[in-house]
Amino acid sequence: MRLLWTFWLLLLMLVKGAYAQVVPVPLHGTDEQSGTAPTLTFLWTAKSAKVTLVFIPGGEGHLGFTPDKKSLGGFYAATLKPLSDSSLTSGSMHVVVFDSPTALPAGSNYPISRQSPDHLRRIESVVRFYKERYGLPILIMGHSNGAASITEFYKMLQREGQSDLVAGAVFSAARNGSAFSDKTNLPILFLAHERDGCAKSTPYESKSVYEAQRKTNSERLEYVVIRGGEAQAQNPCTSGFHMFYGAGDEAYKAIDIFFFGP
Repeated sequence: MRLLWTFWLLLLMLVKGAYAQVVPVPLHGTDEQSGTAPTLTFLWTAKSAKVTLVFIPGGEGHLGFTPDKKSLGGFYAATLKPLSDSSLTSGSMHVVVFDSPTALPAGSNYPISRQSPDHLRRIESVVRFYKERYGLPILIMGHSNGAASITEFYKMLQREGQSDLVAGAVFSAARNGSAFSDKTNLPILFLAHERDGCAKSTPYESKSVYEAQRKTNSERLEYVVIRGGEAQAQNPCTSGFHMFYGAGDEAYKAIDIFFFGP
């Protein structure tokens, strides 16, 4: 009876399309015996995925995943999980959340920790791991300090002649100073909240990155302003409008439409 119940539970998860688990990803070129800590990732699978989205968090980038974690709340549940759920979006994305094994200092002017070779190689390892696992195009998304991560990562790929590893990007509530190079030819969706109160991630700065890309990037670009949601009585760089609180649906719909159409 227990085996039968387990079978039906697994079948139900497959039908719904969203299955969540923590997946450890070894640093490229190492194995379990190397002593190098793997990068833990949280995965939501989609029943009919066409792409895999790799998300790099802001803040200090260390979420503290444990192998037995089965769910994520807050920004992640409200903005990212629906991209794998066909009842809310096209359900065309596997969604991967990257967890740095160590804290990445935010810095006062720019998060230079997001330029470190270890951090960028870990992103590369995760991208390559999921590209091989599913055989689907990879999109990268960075929010706040995470936008610095994806721009630094993409510039590294360009230097190494590997830019085709990534098929598109989402530049979300970006940390000031984060920018793609003028050699970038990549579909990019820019997201910003009109009332973002974080002085280190202003819509003005992200709009300037968008305008610069319009002059040199021949691929599709779009700048979407998030207007709904609520403020919170907390640090404006870690809550409220900056984190699309109460407006996750605006963000995930914009992402879904940009890559898959209305």
